[in-house]
Amino acid sequence: MNPDLMKDFLLETFPNPERKGCPDDKTLEALAEDRLPAEHPARLHVGSCSECYAEYRHYRLDWEESNAVASTPNSEAISGPVEVTPSNSARVPKTSRLRAVPLALAASLIVMCSGGYVAFRHYHSADAPNVQVASAQPVSATVDLFNSGTLRGADDETTPLKEVSLPAAIVHLSVVLPRFSEVGSYNVNVSQDKTGSQIIATGAGSAVERDGGKVLVNVTLDLRAAKPGAYFLATVRGTDNGTYYYPLKIN
Repeated sequence: MNPDLMKDFLLETFPNPERKGCPDDKTLEALAEDRLPAEHPARLHVGSCSECYAEYRHYRLDWEESNAVASTPNSEAISGPVEVTPSNSARVPKTSRLRAVPLALAASLIVMCSGGYVAFRHYHSADAPNVQVASAQPVSATVDLFNSGTLRGADDETTPLKEVSLPAAIVHLSVVLPRFSEVGSYNVNVSQDKTGSQIIATGAGSAVERDGGKVLVNVTLDLRAAKPGAYFLATVRGTDNGTYYYPLKIN
């Protein structure tokens, strides 16, 4: 796969100008320097946020350059073309080898994002029913809120709502937003309460209108660390931070 194509894909395909759900600079820097575990949610977020991927690349290149300088003694600086042989390979800077690491990460992120795109295309090709799945592997699920009521903010109460169920896994989630919802950027959060202060997973996506006037948004949620029980699923509209809550059960 062309490295430049991978970079362009991640830099342009997932705009998030409002920076909804983005990790802080220290987290992105730690991710770029391989100081975070493989299962850290930031790795998944970088694959669905062009702005965060751009910052990740900046930190990664700085880190690579620092490592390359530290690994090359000043007395053995290479001033011209050098043939790499078993005897002198230790003298060649590690920059080229280090650059393979972010390219590999970019490739894996594209694979994950492509899975969400395929799910999106499948949803457009045929009406899909609500899906309840339970699996430790990445799964696809659809939540249809078109005819649902809402809980607006932390203090509002209304009639009981239909509960949504999702597995404790990486979920490629398609959400059909409630009637009269607007298109545009959205965040989908999973929290332990309606104040949104205990968010355990978040995903960003752009909502589009499909045939029939329904508005659909695709996000990826990493729910692997969530314990089974009751939560809230929140949709947050990017234009005005309008937030609506729905009961959620994680299996």
